[in-house]
Amino acid sequence: MRSLYLSFIYLMFLLLGTMAPFVFSLGYLWVDAATPQYLVYFLLNQIPCSLIMAVGAIGGYLLLDRRAPPKNLGFTSLTIVFAIWCSLSTAFWAVVPDAAWNKWDWAFKSMMFSAFIPFIFRSRLQIEAFLQVWMFSLGAQIIPYGAKVVISGGGYGLDLGLVSGNSGLAEGGMLSAVAAMLIPIIMYLRAHGQLLPKHRVTDLFYLAMIAACIATAVGTYERSALIGLLVVGASVWLQAKRKILYGVLGCAIAATVMYGTSQGWNERISTINDYNKESSALGRILVWEWTLDFVGEHPEGGGFDAYRINRIVFPDASPDDPSGGVVLGKAFHSIYFEILGEQGWFGLGLFGTIALVSFRSLRKARRRAKSVAHLAWCDELARALTSSLLAMLSCGAFIGIGYQPMLWYLFAMSACLHAHVGQVDNQLATRPKIFPPVTVKGNLAQGVT
Repeated sequence: MRSLYLSFIYLMFLLLGTMAPFVFSLGYLWVDAATPQYLVYFLLNQIPCSLIMAVGAIGGYLLLDRRAPPKNLGFTSLTIVFAIWCSLSTAFWAVVPDAAWNKWDWAFKSMMFSAFIPFIFRSRLQIEAFLQVWMFSLGAQIIPYGAKVVISGGGYGLDLGLVSGNSGLAEGGMLSAVAAMLIPIIMYLRAHGQLLPKHRVTDLFYLAMIAACIATAVGTYERSALIGLLVVGASVWLQAKRKILYGVLGCAIAATVMYGTSQGWNERISTINDYNKESSALGRILVWEWTLDFVGEHPEGGGFDAYRINRIVFPDASPDDPSGGVVLGKAFHSIYFEILGEQGWFGLGLFGTIALVSFRSLRKARRRAKSVAHLAWCDELARALTSSLLAMLSCGAFIGIGYQPMLWYLFAMSACLHAHVGQVDNQLATRPKIFPPVTVKGNLAQGVT
């Protein structure tokens, strides 16, 4: 039944895409986030799901939907340059060529599709449709995980979601970061969403999704999840108009989490203070030191998966450790050191520029939206995306998610919102005045109020 249900959803995206081309891109987003090809037993796991949707999205735009393309292509241009640089590093100076090409295969697609997104999602309806499909797609992983955490208490490294393994949303660090990132977006949809009818049931669903995100982030036992939740809470509170209400709610949620967590969770989180003794945290620091030494000799980086050549020696290794305190090929465990080690200083500079451009786009969108009454939703969405970006980039300081599509989709949504606000602003500026101003002279002017 699950295979039939997911196959039906896939076919509906294809069918509706022939009538509204942007639905093809929504289908690609659903396949990328919900990964139905890994959840079925037949049909979808035998066809190139992503490729078919990508062809439909690009073909539908070129043939049927080339209207009002974005004028400001800063994000798209920077992303394409970054993708080209990643391709050059893979082709010419990758230290582990085979592994580099394997990672390039999915990372390049993520970056190029995010560069394509601003051409597709231009109106309020389309932007909200993207966010709703994104929320439901990620919810397919988060809701069951959060429910199992409430029942079992969760744990580090457990497969409680629909997918298993140690990559993508099956990996605890990535899942917890996405769960924290999704909270501000759900809050926006609850307050300003138009596609779903306003109803008590809909409101309860949004609240349940927020609860599932919090439970998932906490239940992974990831220390980066705590940082992400704190960043989201602080960002939402700072941008909120009713700070007292949000402060009370935040304190109540924090108290509930602290009261409801197990001793195992408290012990793992407490190791943040012992970073120089705890093996996982110390290993990160040693890898980061190796990365700085590596780019000192190779400023252009070592291509994708360059970490595979490292040799990390732990000081004061336990005599019972069969490895002798030596670990080979330890991952970067950080967005910034991941990109630095793989793409060098130029690649890290490009990535940082893309992040800064996204924040600047959101700030400009907020400033423009404040002067137009019917763009109040843009101001609120810009606030939500700012909080989500801060959460992902903060969590990413401790997990290697530099090329994951969830981060790049946030960059793309920032560009979409900025382009939409700019388009509306230009339309208002060029709209002819129906009633030109009238100058009143003489005694009549004295009676005008």
